[in-house]
Amino acid sequence: MGKTARNFVVATTIAAVVYAGATGTFGDIHILHDPDNIYNDRTLTITEEEKEALMNSLESELGYDVAAEKEDDYLLLSAIVENNNLSEDEKAYFYDFGEMFYENPYLDREKAYHNLKNVSINYNATRDYNDWYVSGSYDYKDNEIKIFDDSEAVRGHEIIHCIFNVRPEHLDNYFIEGMTELLYNEYFEDIPFVEVNSYPFEISAVKMLCDVCGSDVVLKAYSESSMKPIIDELANYSSREDAKHNLDLLNDVFVVRSDNQVVTHYTDYDDMLDYLEKILITKYGEGGFEHNSFKYNKSLFMNLFYDNSLDRYLDIIENTGIGTKAYFSNKLKEDYNYFHIEPCDYTFSYENPVFQKVQN
Repeated sequence: MGKTARNFVVATTIAAVVYAGATGTFGDIHILHDPDNIYNDRTLTITEEEKEALMNSLESELGYDVAAEKEDDYLLLSAIVENNNLSEDEKAYFYDFGEMFYENPYLDREKAYHNLKNVSINYNATRDYNDWYVSGSYDYKDNEIKIFDDSEAVRGHEIIHCIFNVRPEHLDNYFIEGMTELLYNEYFEDIPFVEVNSYPFEISAVKMLCDVCGSDVVLKAYSESSMKPIIDELANYSSREDAKHNLDLLNDVFVVRSDNQVVTHYTDYDDMLDYLEKILITKYGEGGFEHNSFKYNKSLFMNLFYDNSLDRYLDIIENTGIGTKAYFSNKLKEDYNYFHIEPCDYTFSYENPVFQKVQN
């Protein structure tokens, strides 16, 4: 519903929107919900009149009308309007995340609203031991984004961490970082399938899980901070014990690599990859676009077993091409509705600017 359809909303109500966030009132209208949050999980807790007032204020900030079917999700951005910790330029950057809200049926709006309303960005943070090799980080306990090497890509990656507030103890680190970077690439990068900068192997692992389990299942796991949806899907085709065991093996590859160790136990890891591929073939058959996509992502992932893993990764992309398949962005899905290898038009090297986007 656009602004024209909202002419019945009185000016005093519109003018009081920001005031309402702090006091719990819209002019003469008393808010019946917690004024610090307009959601209960994914459900709006405000009246239609309060919603109209918030949408008028939000659309004024965005500079465009929001389609009626998107309003409940776009209202998450009203938390940014009320955030006193962000500059106007920073708020404007946050507003670009509306489509990502709308296209996620699993996002906990209540948690996201609270995070967005209170998050701050610190450009002068001091690196600690865990931040030594990264360009930014998100402190989920303090709800603070720390920027060490500023760029839109770094800020965007950390904003997604903030929106989902995924607890590290609930999901494997490779899964958190791979999903975060994959979401950023699909919604914000001009070349969304060129994944050679931040977390390329983590992304390939996440894409394999998307191919096998379905991207909706993987998005649900990420949004709910739980591997249970993925385990449940795999357990439809094996035992739960096998599902958990193979997910543990997938995580183990990255744990070993993070400790600067050579990955061993090749037989175990080969069995894990075979396990995933057999489930995929059972679900979709052999040789289809799901299977071809999985095999491509598997070929990228398997370079983790070698010392010169990134060089080998780049060789595959340079000589084979870039796999173009969208997992989350509806806009990309409209243009890339099947798996396809696009010829590589880029020359990859460690001096290439594409490697400069490295963050946590």
